Amino acid sequence: MKKILVLMLISILSLGNIVFAKEKIKTINNKAGIYVFKINTKKYGSKIKPYVTQKLQTPKKVYDDNCFDLVVNAGFFDVKTGRSVSYVTIDNKQVENVENNETLISNLKKQKRLKQVLSRGELRILSNKNNKLKFDIARHDEPVKNGYTIKHLLQGGPIINPAIDLAGEGFVVYSDGVVKQQSADVLKRRERTAVGLKGKYLYIVVFTKDNKVDINELSEYMKKELKIKKALAFDGGLSTAVNTKDVSVGSLGKYQRKVKSFLIIER
Repeated sequence: MKKILVLMLISILSLGNIVFAKEKIKTINNKAGIYVFKINTKKYGSKIKPYVTQKLQTPKKVYDDNCFDLVVNAGFFDVKTGRSVSYVTIDNKQVENVENNETLISNLKKQKRLKQVLSRGELRILSNKNNKLKFDIARHDEPVKNGYTIKHLLQGGPIINPAIDLAGEGFVVYSDGVVKQQSADVLKRRERTAVGLKGKYLYIVVFTKDNKVDINELSEYMKKELKIKKALAFDGGLSTAVNTKDVSVGSLGKYQRKVKSFLIIER
């Protein structure tokens, strides 16, 4: 009898773990080529953080080698050198500093885009003295909310909701009202990765080759389809990729480019 009760208890606990895993990440697939993941930050905020590899790596490789429930590409990087082009902070320690990239800084100064690029939008996970977490999206030069410090930070850009400022974040340079230069193909229809905040939920949104969008269309989707008023784009194009237990997709289907930084959800 005791053996039966023990087996029943183990079964109940196992079922609880299955339910827990399913509840952590809610997957929403409402259109072909679009993947939406919804996470309750009040329950699982401590599981959400940035991740950086020493050498460029695919999200699938990072997912396969670690105990993560989700891995998605995040910040910008230099494909040739493998160096980050976005700020990253993990556990209160800055692990990637754009200003250490001397070649990039020199080029941006010549292009008169340094201030704009350094102040690009970022996802912030803040902590107060009681270790209470708060999620926010802001420009890098914006002050941190009172009573909080930065625990984790992932820079990307541009901020797409509530408003887009492509010139202000150095993604577009205009001359006499004409686009002279653009970064990250922001005005072209490409594969996209983005994050959004609505109430206690963090949304991760991935557009693949079957549903390419430009930055303005991405913004409209977040507003109209998901009702998200605060959102940030991450690196897109060929870098777009996400891995979960049930999803393994890149910008061109199964293909995944090796990237530098990731947003991950631990088990």
